[in-house]
Amino acid sequence: MKAIELVNNHVPPIRPDETLEKAISWMDEFKVNHLPVVKNGMFIGLISDNMVFDHNNIKDRIKDLNFIGKQQMVTENTHLYKVMYVISRHKLSIVPVCDDKNQFLGAISSTHLLNVLSRQLGFNQSGAIITLQMNYVDFQLSQIAQIIESNNSKILGFYTETFDDNNQIRITIKVNQTKLGAILQTFTRYDYTIHEIYTDDEMENEYQERYNHLMNYLNL
Repeated sequence: MKAIELVNNHVPPIRPDETLEKAISWMDEFKVNHLPVVKNGMFIGLISDNMVFDHNNIKDRIKDLNFIGKQQMVTENTHLYKVMYVISRHKLSIVPVCDDKNQFLGAISSTHLLNVLSRQLGFNQSGAIITLQMNYVDFQLSQIAQIIESNNSKILGFYTETFDDNNQIRITIKVNQTKLGAILQTFTRYDYTIHEIYTDDEMENEYQERYNHLMNYLNL
């Protein structure tokens, strides 16, 4: 998915000749910490609440601020994952989207991006979540998928986390089943370390809680 497909225009741009007071009012109204500043359709930079609070006079115009280093944006063809990186790297509540001539096309809010990501990864669908932890060199997605599918289940989504200090990787998998007994037994038989499990099936809540307590105890 590309950035232009993620634009929701929930947060409007503000002009350089408008006041810092109006910018803060809009941030409060739209529940964000940033606003795109646009002049004649061209993106100038991002204004943040910290920039306003650090300024001496809230009655001043936005053009009185220094936007050097505040031009964080993505182009219309930027991939979803790069959009996520830019938002995370710069701690943004929104990210502007521009064309190759710096013309402003819209903005993506972090809240909207989170909702899209949830749908993309399948985590808003009914099922259960299994978290595995292993050495990076032992990670074989094909084997993990085979274990899950051999127990009459399907992978709805997954993501990975790496740990630089010890070459470990953690894999979080969403499956379409809530009865995890057979899957967990198979993972154990293949010597996988099951870090945590989560399920929305009330019948398994007690088992889940006891299992997570046991895992926490063993990791001490």
